[in-house]
Amino acid sequence: DLLVLAALANAVGFVGLMMLMSVIGKTEQAVGGAGWAAIVMMCMFGGAMIPLAFMPPFMVTLSHFSPVKWGVLSLEGAIWRGFTFGEMLVPCAVLVAIGLLSFAIGLKLLQRADA
Repeated sequence: DLLVLAALANAVGFVGLMMLMSVIGKTEQAVGGAGWAAIVMMCMFGGAMIPLAFMPPFMVTLSHFSPVKWGVLSLEGAIWRGFTFGEMLVPCAVLVAIGLLSFAIGLKLLQRADA
């Protein structure tokens, strides 16, 4: 089912991002503050706070860099937009790529911190 695919892609994408965010600071407070700031910006530009249909064109362009946009699009595609499997591949692949890349960078940073 496409909803399962969207849910798994979202899980991989956002777990990878959380891995990266968890190692960006030296203290829990620094990580918490930076993480919240990044999440708010991703939500604002990704369509979670303001639907993409109501954004000015420059914000829609910036939304392509937000994983939240791809997460929302994958869930909408599976639930009510009626995406085909082929149409679901783009947002899901973007989420998985973001997740794997973020996880790898976070893991590398964590290994450096332990050394």
